[in-house]
Amino acid sequence: MTSISRLLCVAIAALLLPRAEGGEPVAPEFFRPVNAVAKELAVGELMPDVTFRDSRGDELHLGDFRGKTVAVTFFYSRCTAATFCPMVGRKFDTAQALLARMDFGGKCHLLSISLDPDRDTAEMLAAYAQGYQADLDRWTFATSNYGDLQKLGDAVGLEYKRVGDRIDHNLRTVIVDASGHIRRVFRGDEWTPQELVAELVSTSRRFR
Repeated sequence: MTSISRLLCVAIAALLLPRAEGGEPVAPEFFRPVNAVAKELAVGELMPDVTFRDSRGDELHLGDFRGKTVAVTFFYSRCTAATFCPMVGRKFDTAQALLARMDFGGKCHLLSISLDPDRDTAEMLAAYAQGYQADLDRWTFATSNYGDLQKLGDAVGLEYKRVGDRIDHNLRTVIVDASGHIRRVFRGDEWTPQELVAELVSTSRRFR
């Protein structure tokens, strides 16, 4: 972490103290794990500009977020593993509040992408977003077709597969700058909302 990011983390943590609290489709029966070593993009490379359908039923592209720094993560709404999708959702929820309190929300955006397009319809995504009281102008919930999900997953080292009615996957949260380039990849769950916001703010200031 850079010294700027470290200082931002300290400042952001202080804000909490007063608070009490596309390609060819893949068969939906099976997601193959990606070859992360061969296909994962490096920091500084351009993210694939894939197509999504969001919780409002609107079609959008990753390129539509150009001009903003974006934190991209992955989930599916039926996930009940406490240290996976629900935990990442809570971290994004805290990050959303921090960005709003810093008056920085207009320069940054949160994007949660479902790996289960068959079940996570626009209506389901809207209900899921409501559970976090998400500001949909600053935190988008979306999904895509299987081909584009695979392309995006390959780019960031996301591994996932369907096991019965469950989707097993690793965790990736990616910071994308205002021109669409990868600036940081958080692997697993060893990061805090404060670190995420610090990276968003730092990236927004360094890469415009």
